[in-house]
Amino acid sequence: MESAKTLRFPPAAAWETATVVVEDARQLLLEHYDREQIPLRRYLLFLGMDPESARETVQEAFLKLHEHLLAGGDRTNLRAWLYRVAHNLARNSQSAFRSSKTDLIADFTASAEPVSADASAEEEMLERERMTRLRAAMDQLSAAQKECLVLRSQGLKYREIADVLHLSVSTVAENVQRGLDRLKELV
Repeated sequence: MESAKTLRFPPAAAWETATVVVEDARQLLLEHYDREQIPLRRYLLFLGMDPESARETVQEAFLKLHEHLLAGGDRTNLRAWLYRVAHNLARNSQSAFRSSKTDLIADFTASAEPVSADASAEEEMLERERMTRLRAAMDQLSAAQKECLVLRSQGLKYREIADVLHLSVSTVAENVQRGLDRLKELV
């Protein structure tokens, strides 16, 4: 056992720097969690995960982000990084495709905002019919078109979608445009 005289500790400045890095990583993680956890969970639901698995996958993705930040990983475009990690985790999960296509689209198309308390029964029925037509139209799109459209609806840019899905930016643009054109025809 070494004596206290032979133990070497880093200078105080190194300890302070390490603390600043950890706090910076923590703050960045919390900012991304507040902004991205709900859209990320919606995306995972669209991929076919059940709600509990989606929550767990979001937690795992943010844990990986924390590890990435603490290891000094690249901090550019962390939003796309998070979606790519969650996408890969979902694809590796056996439960990712357990749900039916209708359930996938239902979770995706669910409104992010609650229905107004002032909405009449007729307005609610019309909204349900519109969502039913949208679900049916989405079922007719290719998987790539659906994924690109869902990520775009979450606010990701084409380059970010390309990073998440490992596609070229031009392929993403083509999938989005063809998907939108097809939806216009069907709805």
